[in-house]
Amino acid sequence: MKRMVLVTPHASPEILAKNFLGDQLIGLEEGSFLIKDARVHPFLALSCLKRVSLEDLLSFVPKDKILRYEEEAEEGANISKVLDYLYSKGAEQVVILDSLSGTLEHIHALLKVLGDSQGHTVLQDDNDYVAYYPEGVHVIARQGYGEFSLFGFPEADVSLEHVSKPIRNVHLSFASTDSLTNSILERVAVLKVKNGGVLLALSNKDE
Repeated sequence: MKRMVLVTPHASPEILAKNFLGDQLIGLEEGSFLIKDARVHPFLALSCLKRVSLEDLLSFVPKDKILRYEEEAEEGANISKVLDYLYSKGAEQVVILDSLSGTLEHIHALLKVLGDSQGHTVLQDDNDYVAYYPEGVHVIARQGYGEFSLFGFPEADVSLEHVSKPIRNVHLSFASTDSLTNSILERVAVLKVKNGGVLLALSNKDE
């Protein structure tokens, strides 16, 4: 699978250095400088050239690897635009390195980006690995995380196999306070989604 990693200004330098230095790293605005600080070169640097200067980017990124975009006012719209571009260039998965500890507006925008993405997009910060799964059968890898939670997004009927608490055709709705917390028994679990989609959050808070 061709994976690209989008490094935003809110990315965790520790997660970047620990897990992604061997991937194609795409810097978004100040995220390009986080890649530089990790002693690697961005595959691409994306900017509206308002928050960072072209001169500063050219000090460590070749000119043909710098792409300018028109900035959108809506929260999350710039990331959506970048995702569309990366998938059009052959990405099969995009990992967004950002933070889920910001403002409610920022968090809502990130979750909406996941649900609207045309490809397999995941979000990772220091504590969580969040992905959207549409209708279908999906294999979920443990990836070293202790547990996971499922949320209807906006709603779905779900079944889970190879987990500590198997379930069958349970209805989840984002409007409800209910979520499902579970853990993967060995290396993978099987998630079946009908009539909608879900957000799955793998968490390391219990490690």
